[in-house]
Amino acid sequence: MYYFYLDASAWGKRYVTEAGTPLISRLLDTVPKKQIFASILAIGELVSILIRKKNSRLISETIYLKALSAFYADVTEKSAIVLQSVPDDQVWASITFIQQYSINATDAIILRSALNIADTLRVLGHDLVLVTSDIRLANSAQSSKLVVWNPEKDDQSSLEELISIQ
Repeated sequence: MYYFYLDASAWGKRYVTEAGTPLISRLLDTVPKKQIFASILAIGELVSILIRKKNSRLISETIYLKALSAFYADVTEKSAIVLQSVPDDQVWASITFIQQYSINATDAIILRSALNIADTLRVLGHDLVLVTSDIRLANSAQSSKLVVWNPEKDDQSSLEELISIQ
Protein backbone atom coordinates (compact mmCIF):
# COMPACT_ATOMS: atom_id res chain seq x y z
CA MET A 1 0.00 0.00 0.00
CA TYR A 2 1.17 3.51 -0.74
CA TYR A 3 1.06 6.38 1.70
CA PHE A 4 1.52 9.93 0.46
CA TYR A 5 3.56 12.89 1.72
CA LEU A 6 2.50 16.29 0.38
CA ASP A 7 4.75 19.30 0.22
CA ALA A 8 3.20 22.78 0.09
CA SER A 9 3.71 23.13 -3.68
CA ALA A 10 1.40 20.16 -4.23
CA TRP A 11 -0.98 20.67 -1.32
CA GLY A 12 -1.63 24.28 -2.31
CA LYS A 13 -3.19 23.10 -5.55
CA ARG A 14 -6.16 21.99 -3.45
CA TYR A 15 -7.05 25.62 -2.76
CA VAL A 16 -6.12 27.57 -5.92
CA THR A 17 -6.89 26.26 -9.38
CA GLU A 18 -3.73 25.67 -11.39
CA ALA A 19 -1.93 22.85 -13.21
CA GLY A 20 -2.44 19.67 -11.21
CA THR A 21 -5.44 20.84 -9.16
CA PRO A 22 -7.84 18.10 -10.35
CA LEU A 23 -5.26 15.42 -9.58
CA ILE A 24 -4.56 16.72 -6.07
CA SER A 25 -8.30 16.90 -5.44
CA ARG A 26 -8.65 13.30 -6.63
CA LEU A 27 -5.83 12.19 -4.34
CA LEU A 28 -7.20 14.00 -1.28
CA ASP A 29 -10.78 12.93 -1.94
CA THR A 30 -9.90 9.27 -2.52
CA VAL A 31 -7.07 8.25 -0.21
CA PRO A 32 -7.91 7.89 3.51
CA LYS A 33 -6.49 10.88 5.41
CA LYS A 34 -4.53 8.56 7.72
CA GLN A 35 -2.44 7.65 4.63
CA ILE A 36 -1.57 11.27 3.81
CA PHE A 37 1.22 13.14 5.58
CA ALA A 38 2.58 16.67 5.49
CA SER A 39 5.09 18.55 7.59
CA ILE A 40 3.76 21.00 10.14
CA LEU A 41 5.98 23.48 8.27
CA ALA A 42 3.61 23.16 5.31
CA ILE A 43 1.04 25.25 7.18
CA GLY A 44 3.24 28.35 7.08
CA GLU A 45 4.48 27.51 3.59
CA LEU A 46 0.96 27.17 2.25
CA VAL A 47 -0.25 30.43 3.78
CA SER A 48 2.86 32.09 2.32
CA ILE A 49 2.06 30.69 -1.14
CA LEU A 50 -1.49 32.04 -0.94
CA ILE A 51 -0.33 35.48 0.19
CA ARG A 52 2.26 35.68 -2.60
CA LYS A 53 -0.40 34.78 -5.17
CA LYS A 54 -2.71 37.46 -3.75
CA ASN A 55 0.00 40.11 -3.55
CA SER A 56 1.11 39.46 -7.12
CA ARG A 57 -2.55 39.62 -8.20
CA LEU A 58 -2.62 36.04 -9.47
CA ILE A 59 -5.68 35.58 -7.26
CA SER A 60 -8.19 38.07 -5.93
CA GLU A 61 -8.74 38.94 -2.28
CA THR A 62 -11.98 36.95 -2.41
CA ILE A 63 -10.28 33.83 -3.77
CA TYR A 64 -7.46 34.27 -1.23
CA LEU A 65 -9.92 34.41 1.67
CA LYS A 66 -11.90 31.41 0.38
CA ALA A 67 -8.71 29.41 -0.15
CA LEU A 68 -7.40 30.29 3.31
CA SER A 69 -10.71 29.37 4.91
CA ALA A 70 -10.85 26.02 3.07
CA PHE A 71 -7.26 25.28 4.05
CA TYR A 72 -7.87 26.03 7.74
CA ALA A 73 -11.02 23.90 7.67
CA ASP A 74 -9.08 20.98 6.17
CA VAL A 75 -6.27 21.28 8.71
CA THR A 76 -8.52 21.52 11.76
CA GLU A 77 -11.06 18.81 10.94
CA LYS A 78 -10.83 15.64 12.98
CA SER A 79 -10.03 13.50 9.95
CA ALA A 80 -7.34 15.88 8.69
CA ILE A 81 -4.17 14.59 7.10
CA VAL A 82 -1.36 13.56 9.45
CA LEU A 83 0.85 16.54 10.25
CA GLN A 84 4.42 15.65 11.12
CA SER A 85 6.28 17.64 13.74
CA VAL A 86 9.88 18.66 13.17
CA PRO A 87 12.10 17.42 15.98
CA ASP A 88 15.54 18.93 16.42
CA ASP A 89 17.29 15.76 15.27
CA GLN A 90 15.49 15.95 11.90
CA VAL A 91 16.60 19.54 11.43
CA TRP A 92 20.21 18.56 12.13
CA ALA A 93 20.00 15.48 9.91
CA SER A 94 18.53 17.53 7.05
CA ILE A 95 21.62 19.72 6.75
CA THR A 96 23.40 17.04 4.72
CA PHE A 97 20.63 17.31 2.10
CA ILE A 98 21.15 21.06 1.84
CA GLN A 99 24.81 20.43 1.16
CA GLN A 100 24.36 17.36 -1.04
CA TYR A 101 21.47 18.55 -3.23
CA SER A 102 21.64 22.34 -2.86
CA ILE A 103 18.00 22.56 -1.74
CA ASN A 104 16.47 25.00 0.72
CA ALA A 105 16.14 24.22 4.42
CA THR A 106 12.41 23.51 4.36
CA ASP A 107 12.75 21.08 1.45
CA ALA A 108 15.64 19.37 3.23
CA ILE A 109 13.51 18.90 6.35
CA ILE A 110 10.62 17.58 4.25
CA LEU A 111 12.97 15.13 2.54
CA ARG A 112 14.39 13.95 5.88
CA SER A 113 10.90 13.54 7.35
CA ALA A 114 9.64 11.68 4.27
CA LEU A 115 12.62 9.32 4.34
CA ASN A 116 12.01 8.55 8.02
CA ILE A 117 8.37 7.73 7.33
CA ALA A 118 9.30 5.67 4.26
CA ASP A 119 11.78 3.63 6.31
CA THR A 120 9.06 2.81 8.86
CA LEU A 121 6.48 1.98 6.19
CA ARG A 122 8.85 -0.27 4.25
CA VAL A 123 9.40 -2.43 7.34
CA LEU A 124 5.61 -2.90 7.38
CA GLY A 125 5.48 -3.78 3.67
CA HIS A 126 4.24 -0.38 2.47
CA ASP A 127 5.90 2.57 0.76
CA LEU A 128 5.70 6.35 0.66
CA VAL A 129 5.15 8.61 -2.33
CA LEU A 130 6.43 12.18 -2.08
CA VAL A 131 3.92 14.42 -3.85
CA THR A 132 5.57 17.62 -5.04
CA SER A 133 5.74 19.93 -8.02
CA ASP A 134 9.08 21.32 -6.82
CA ILE A 135 11.60 19.95 -9.32
CA ARG A 136 14.66 20.27 -7.08
CA LEU A 137 12.93 18.52 -4.20
CA ALA A 138 11.63 15.83 -6.57
CA ASN A 139 15.10 15.19 -7.98
CA SER A 140 16.61 15.07 -4.49
CA ALA A 141 13.94 12.65 -3.31
CA GLN A 142 14.41 10.37 -6.31
CA SER A 143 18.18 10.37 -5.70
CA SER A 144 17.36 9.34 -2.12
CA LYS A 145 15.27 6.39 -3.39
CA LEU A 146 11.82 7.84 -2.70
CA VAL A 147 8.91 7.36 -5.05
CA VAL A 148 7.91 10.80 -6.37
CA TRP A 149 4.69 11.89 -8.03
CA ASN A 150 4.36 15.37 -9.57
CA PRO A 151 0.79 16.62 -10.12
CA GLU A 152 2.01 19.07 -12.79
CA LYS A 153 3.91 16.49 -14.85
CA ASP A 154 2.42 13.08 -14.06
CA ASP A 155 -0.98 12.05 -15.34
CA GLN A 156 -4.27 10.68 -14.03
CA SER A 157 -3.39 7.07 -14.91
CA SER A 158 -0.17 7.18 -12.88
CA LEU A 159 -2.12 8.55 -9.91
CA GLU A 160 -4.80 5.88 -10.27
CA GLU A 161 -2.11 3.22 -10.31
CA LEU A 162 -0.64 4.52 -7.04
CA ILE A 163 -4.04 4.86 -5.40
CA SER A 164 -5.16 1.38 -6.46
CA ILE A 165 -2.22 -0.42 -4.88
CA GLN A 166 -3.76 -1.32 -1.56
